Amino acid sequence: MPNRNDKEAFYKNFDNKKEKQSIAVGNSDSNYRPYITAIKSKPFLLLAGISGTGKSRIVRELARACWEEDSDEYKVQKPKNFEMVQVKPNWHDSSELIGYVSRVSGKAEFVAGDFLKFVAKAWEDQDTPYFLCLDEMNLAPVEQYFAEYLSVVESRKCGEDGVVTTDPILKKEDAEWYFNLTAAITSDDKVRTRFNEDGISIPQNLIVVGTVNMDETTFSFSRKVLDRAMTIEMNDVDLHGGLTKRHESIGKLGNAELVGSAVEGVDVYDDYTDVCNTALSYLQKVNDVLEGTPFKIAYRTRNEFLLYVVNNLPYNKDKDGNDLPQGYVIARALDEITSMKILSRIEGDDTKVKDSLLDALSQTITEGLNTLTDEDHLVKSVSVAKLEEMKNRLQSGYTSFWS
Repeated sequence: MPNRNDKEAFYKNFDNKKEKQSIAVGNSDSNYRPYITAIKSKPFLLLAGISGTGKSRIVRELARACWEEDSDEYKVQKPKNFEMVQVKPNWHDSSELIGYVSRVSGKAEFVAGDFLKFVAKAWEDQDTPYFLCLDEMNLAPVEQYFAEYLSVVESRKCGEDGVVTTDPILKKEDAEWYFNLTAAITSDDKVRTRFNEDGISIPQNLIVVGTVNMDETTFSFSRKVLDRAMTIEMNDVDLHGGLTKRHESIGKLGNAELVGSAVEGVDVYDDYTDVCNTALSYLQKVNDVLEGTPFKIAYRTRNEFLLYVVNNLPYNKDKDGNDLPQGYVIARALDEITSMKILSRIEGDDTKVKDSLLDALSQTITEGLNTLTDEDHLVKSVSVAKLEEMKNRLQSGYTSFWS
């Protein structure tokens, strides 16, 4: 790793990378950059925070931003690329969300759920990102009602053509009910043929966002769920926000900004080797601190670290349009993904989570970020601030990432 004096030379070669990314959302200080780059890294996002902070609203506004401001879809209450599903406390399987086979009429027929219907809509319009918002996602056990998706999202693979495919979430059946189902959920002949031949899989442009309130009425998340999702906290409240404009000033979004063609570390490593090695060096030091704890991370999180850092590289301008050092851009992304993917997994009583662990993590994160930045571009660490909050909470005998 080069020293501080060599950093500009170390990073300058990334300006000419062959896989340039098209960014249309303005400067890197945008409040929406973490949401956008998290989605592009993994199209499964959890928005956590106190009630009323606009978690479901931001999902709707991201969907709205995929349309031109003078278009009908931008102006309507609910753009066609947005769907909200309210999770019910009695959901213990996927029948309400995906669907089920009914024999009430005397013959088998599939009753499609809102999720499956929205999947078909996304397949019909693959040039547009489609947002499914699962509101109050943890009112029911996620592992039970969303098991199929949790498995299928991990089957994502990028082909040589840059198209991301998954295993089917509903397998093809050579049965009348299945062919009746595909005819019912889509009128697009190409999409129906795909469903009839290969089953119903998750399209590349489908983004699932769950809103989360952590209180005594909700279920906690297992590490199985947290390992598969990106997590962003939304607890900050600006009481002056939303009073001058009806819609968020996000800027025009499209597939280039939101839909990632890279799904594993191997998909970006060759083109961004030095950046990835910088991220891996930082991650290894953090993982060394987690050695011997149940919070140690493995390959899935490693991959998402690399994707998130690479997806943040184009966001290299400050609010005035000036270039930011690439070391700062990388450090900022590493800090954010540390909070999303590592700190979100840490919880337990004072026999499982000790002050010394939180202190060691805070020190390692601070040192790792500072080696990438200079005094004029220090990262205001969200991870270190969260660790301090978690340490204070530990005084009661138990701590968690979740407020």
